[in-house]
Amino acid sequence: MAVYQYKAKDKTGRTIKGHFEAQSREEVLKYMRERSYYPLSVEIQKKSWNINVNLDINRRVKVRDLAIFCRQFATTLKSGITVVEGLSLLSKQTVHKKLSQVISDICDDILKGNSLSEAMSKETSVFPNLLISMVESGEASSNLDRVMEDMADHFEKQHKLNQKIKSAFTYPVIVSIVAVLVVGLLLTFVMPTFVGIFDSFGSELPFPTKMILWISNSLKNFWYIYLFIISTTIFSLKKYIDTPKGRFIVDKLKIKMPLFGELNNKVFMERFASTISVLLSSGVDILDAIEIVQKVVGNEYIKASLEKVKIGVREGYGLGKTIESTRVFPPLVYQMIDIGERSGSLDYVLKKISTFYEDEVENSIQQLTTMIEPLIIVFLGGIVGFIVISMILPVFDLYNIIG
Repeated sequence: MAVYQYKAKDKTGRTIKGHFEAQSREEVLKYMRERSYYPLSVEIQKKSWNINVNLDINRRVKVRDLAIFCRQFATTLKSGITVVEGLSLLSKQTVHKKLSQVISDICDDILKGNSLSEAMSKETSVFPNLLISMVESGEASSNLDRVMEDMADHFEKQHKLNQKIKSAFTYPVIVSIVAVLVVGLLLTFVMPTFVGIFDSFGSELPFPTKMILWISNSLKNFWYIYLFIISTTIFSLKKYIDTPKGRFIVDKLKIKMPLFGELNNKVFMERFASTISVLLSSGVDILDAIEIVQKVVGNEYIKASLEKVKIGVREGYGLGKTIESTRVFPPLVYQMIDIGERSGSLDYVLKKISTFYEDEVENSIQQLTTMIEPLIIVFLGGIVGFIVISMILPVFDLYNIIG
């Protein structure tokens, strides 16, 4: 794959410059023909002066970028600017290069007669199915500005949740990395020096010291074997996880595993309730809403459970009763959903469930952090302490010999 720089003119005569990753020049020309561009030049980018541009144009569009896009788009629509004018404005002021290019392409597709949702559906690598479906609903109800505002709120909430989870585990990860480096330093450099001193006195080393010395020598002399074993294990696990069965098992472990499983389940409950609530409040059919959640959930085990829910709802059973039968959702969720269905306020109840689990996730993160940090310190401190004791034990033997 190579990144090509192209220059072309559109149907209005406007000169367009852009970048496109493709296997060949012909693929770039095909891309341009599909958008009714008249090609002027197509060249492979020179890595020497375009490396920063290449990195940015290939950078993944994150939830935060989508939140900013939706918020700005909603603002332009509320101010009375047309969809095309709003998108044209956003394509020029969006900092993210890839998103800017995609917005420009969407604007061109709309000028050709496509609707906004149809144009966005061609860019599924950037826009999730949830956003596309919401835009389609907004177009049908003439409430696109309100829909974009709702989606901005939704993506901002998801971004904040992701940031909380990342920040909570930053400290334990840093402590673990530093501890591993310290242990490696002790085993490969410090320990052999001490042992060399003890050997010069001809003293018999204690068993713990011999064991640590064996580990130290094996790491120092056969490090490439350890590297091979670790890299082969990681590669094999990655290959297995990439298979449907492997992905299903790993995703199930994420929900069922001790400590972290409960947190992952609460995160899913919040996202499920929040997404379904947003979709239903915008007039999306319940079956379509479940299908959209399946595509954005990112967990094959949960996805399979939602497939059962979708079948049950299609057969005429209530959402609450069907969810209860999956044995994945907590009683609180399906009981409240059942109440919401009976009272005709399902979207409102789901919003309340989302708010409840948002607080639960934050509490669980704090509890996990409080629990994990001392456990990591005690565990790693025990390892370092054992190494230090193994180094000190021969000192007592040496003292007896000298004495």
